[in-house]
Amino acid sequence: MSDVQLYIMQFPSNVQHRLHEIRQIGLSVFSNAEEKIYHRVPTFMIQGKDILNYGAYKDHITLYPGCNMTDFLKRIYPQYHYTKCAMQLPHADPFPSELVHEICELLAYGMR
Repeated sequence: MSDVQLYIMQFPSNVQHRLHEIRQIGLSVFSNAEEKIYHRVPTFMIQGKDILNYGAYKDHITLYPGCNMTDFLKRIYPQYHYTKCAMQLPHADPFPSELVHEICELLAYGMR
């Protein structure tokens, strides 16, 4: 079992489901990525560079797509809470699979 799978397994099943969705979307978009735990959260790495980090917390999942992407997302999706370089997806809301896919696609095409 990989370190990423072990990370996911430590959370309740509803959170695991969300983390698995992010993982599957990322694996499909970042076909040449390596998965690892980096900065204590699952990360997609391409050629030694972290492309997308994601982690689970009590009330939300946080995506760490980089500061430039976060600034871009704040303008398009103001309904989410953001920190300097991260976007929070509340557990109380339906999981935005299409949004996660869109973010991964943008990152895959170099918008980090």
